Amino acid sequence: MKTKTYHLIIALLTIFSFASTAQTTAMDFNRKDCDGNMQNLFGDLNSGKAVIIEYFMLSCAPCPAAGTVLEAMKANLLSQYPGQIKFYMIAYTNSYSCAQTKNFVTSNGFSAIPMDSGAVQVAYYGGMGMPTIVIAGGATHQLLGSPYQGFSPSDTTTMAADIRTFLNSQVGIKENANKISELNVFPNPASAELNVKLVLKETSSMVIEILDITGRIISNLFSDKVPVGNFSKTFNTQALPAGNYVVKITANGSVTNQKLSIVH
Repeated sequence: MKTKTYHLIIALLTIFSFASTAQTTAMDFNRKDCDGNMQNLFGDLNSGKAVIIEYFMLSCAPCPAAGTVLEAMKANLLSQYPGQIKFYMIAYTNSYSCAQTKNFVTSNGFSAIPMDSGAVQVAYYGGMGMPTIVIAGGATHQLLGSPYQGFSPSDTTTMAADIRTFLNSQVGIKENANKISELNVFPNPASAELNVKLVLKETSSMVIEILDITGRIISNLFSDKVPVGNFSKTFNTQALPAGNYVVKITANGSVTNQKLSIVH
């Protein structure tokens, strides 16, 4: 009880500190989610992802409805920007256990990453109306629009437009920094094998991975230092289930993504 009271006091102090200030940047977190995996918000943003966060109450009737609409928005965006969207659902108060938090997410059929103890973050964003939705993107950790408090399904039109504007701006940045001048991934759709042919502008430490459309790494195909010039490699894809994927190629820190379909 003392711990919960302490957290509540901290949250209230944070509200008084930030309530009069409209936040334009995200508040970082670097801790384990309710599945035991480490999550770092600024790391997500620094990698060029757009991040959606819903802060929820267990007793909030609009919270599951908002989550359903956000799931649909996320799926639609992922079809256009594979691997570039991350979705968190965070309990608004520190009194909810991880078991309660995870149950809310799974029982409603959501694919978002569950996290507990969001009181200080909610206070920072001024979100005492539930749910509170935050979207952010970029290495400057900017909010893509103000926090949405209370939420209306029509808000997703603005959210999706802001996310698309941000991700479209990243395309130009990545192309300018790209270390690959030519790329051919074939056949596509692939069945038994996949060929990757490319031309490197400079000698590079290169990694080739297969991701699912949520950005999860399914297979590490290649990792080594590669000299400048032509590169060609054939990979076995028979173990991959049929579906849609992304071939992610990282060369000296620059990332190139190529959509891929697997059929059997």
